[in-house]
Amino acid sequence: MPDVELRELRLFLVLAEELHFGRTAERLGLTTSRVSQTVRALERKLGGQLLFCRTSRVVELTDAGRALHAELVPAVAGLDRVLRTAKFRGSGPGVVRVGLLNAASGVEVLSRAIERFEARYAGATVQLSATPFDDRLGPLRRREVDIAVTRLPLDQPDIVVGPVLSVADQRVVMVGRTHPLAGRADLSVEDLADHDVRRPYGLTAEQAEATCPARTPSGRQIRFVDAPVDDNAELLYLLARGRLVHPTVAPFAEHFQHPDVVAIPLRDLPRSACALACLRNVEDPNRDALLDVVKEFSTT
Repeated sequence: MPDVELRELRLFLVLAEELHFGRTAERLGLTTSRVSQTVRALERKLGGQLLFCRTSRVVELTDAGRALHAELVPAVAGLDRVLRTAKFRGSGPGVVRVGLLNAASGVEVLSRAIERFEARYAGATVQLSATPFDDRLGPLRRREVDIAVTRLPLDQPDIVVGPVLSVADQRVVMVGRTHPLAGRADLSVEDLADHDVRRPYGLTAEQAEATCPARTPSGRQIRFVDAPVDDNAELLYLLARGRLVHPTVAPFAEHFQHPDVVAIPLRDLPRSACALACLRNVEDPNRDALLDVVKEFSTT
C-alpha cells in the first residue's frame, strides 16, 4: 500500500467535520480542486474505498469513512501530543503563566498537575497570579497569562476551554444577616426579584446569565444594581450593610467571609464548574504540555 501522508489524514478530518469542500479548502488555505484531489488520492491508497458520498448538494461520510474517522481522531490527537512534547523538550524548558480565579475550586487538581509538570520537565516553571476581580479574562486576552482558570459556561470565539478542574460547586446567594432573605434555608431565582441584586462584573454574558438570569422562571425581571467594588472587602461591607444581595458560588462564600454575611443555597440553578482556558490559534508548546499533564488528573 502506498504511504499515507499525515497531511492527507488531517485534510480528511477537517472535511469530515465540515462536510463541505469549499469550507474545508478555506480552513486549510487550499483550492477546492486540491481538496478533491487529496481525498481521491487517500481513497486510492486505502484500497479504492469511498470515504465520502458526493452529490451536487450534499457531502456525507460513507460507512468506511465513519469507521476511519472514529479510529483516526484519537490516533491523530495522540500523535499531536507526542509532537508537542517533543517540540517542548527540543526547545528547552520554559515558563507557563497561569491566572487564578478568586476562590476557584479544583485548585488541588491544578496543584498536583503543576508538581508533576515541573518534575517531568527539568527547569520548567509555572508562575501563578490572581486575575482581577472585574476583568477575569483580560489578562488572558492581553497575553499576560498563558492559561486562565475560569468558571463555566464559557463560549467565546477567541478562547478554547480546556480540562475541567471541578464540576459540582453549589450556587449561593450572599446577604447580610439582617437582610429579609437571611433566615431562609434556601432560595430560588424567583425570590431575588424583590431585592437589589449586584450586577455581575468581569463576566461574559453567558457566565453572568448562569450566575443570575436576567428574568425569573415566571418572567419577572431581576433588579440589578450597579455596585462596582475595588476588592472583596468592600463587597463584604456592602453586603453586611444590607445594601444588596450577591449571587455567587459556595467556594467564594467560604473563602471570603464576614461575621455579618451569610450564604444561602440557590436551589434552582445548575451547579458551577471550573476549567482551564487558553487563547485559540496561539502556538505555545510549553502551555500545551502543561494542559496535557492537567488532563492526566482531570476526569472530564
